[in-house]
Amino acid sequence: WQLVLHPSRTVAAPPASVGLGYEPVRSDAGATGEPRLTGWWVPAAGGRYAGLTVLYLHGGSGSLADTVPMLKLLHGTGVNVFAIDYRGYGSSDASEHPNEARMAQDSSDALEYLTGTRHLGAGTILPYGVGLGGALAVHLADEHPELPVVIVEDPVAYPTAEAEETRPSKIVPVGLLFHERFDVAKPLAALKTPKLLIAGGPAVDRNKQQMKPMQELFQQAASPKIAVTLPASCYEDAYRAALERFLDQYVATSAPGVGAAKE
Repeated sequence: WQLVLHPSRTVAAPPASVGLGYEPVRSDAGATGEPRLTGWWVPAAGGRYAGLTVLYLHGGSGSLADTVPMLKLLHGTGVNVFAIDYRGYGSSDASEHPNEARMAQDSSDALEYLTGTRHLGAGTILPYGVGLGGALAVHLADEHPELPVVIVEDPVAYPTAEAEETRPSKIVPVGLLFHERFDVAKPLAALKTPKLLIAGGPAVDRNKQQMKPMQELFQQAASPKIAVTLPASCYEDAYRAALERFLDQYVATSAPGVGAAKE
């Protein structure tokens, strides 16, 4: 699992200078005394998308503390954001190491928190996965067709290939040892839920070798979809424009409490 998952136990709240008001969320403590899951609830300040909530699933490296710039950008579009640290990350339970199955369960539990504890309608919740978190978001959308859309940013198209590049071996092929599949290609190719597919985010290396498999993945994804490759020179403006276009087209006219789409 350590070939592609690099958790950090860093715990740091958003600095006041960022201006990101949030409420810490902690689930019941496990056997270690640590909360099973921790996260941040970042409420919308009002506006056209205040009735929508993004369930933000970060990638396989770092922790929630590393997502502050992205959460601020997302929050700036006027949506509520709920972001979590999986078990083994940040201040979530460290008694077990993270793996695909546990991270998928943690994502499902986060969705249950939004619908069961905060009483949000599933039709207003938008799973959003970054990197390996993209596979988790797509899995949620596949398991819960009531979720209106799914957003995937810089997904890892072929995790096994990445693991082999990280630690090549001529003695025992990595493919025989590596069981964390995080398959995103197959479910994306079949999923009928509307998708926003983003390439070129802050965490991705924009070399052609890395971008090509991601763009091929986007081409193979089932419709309906909007796929965008964002320029580094004006990333934030292009990001907001792409997200607003997607929300207006697929969510804003149908979700309760969300204003009408732009003309």
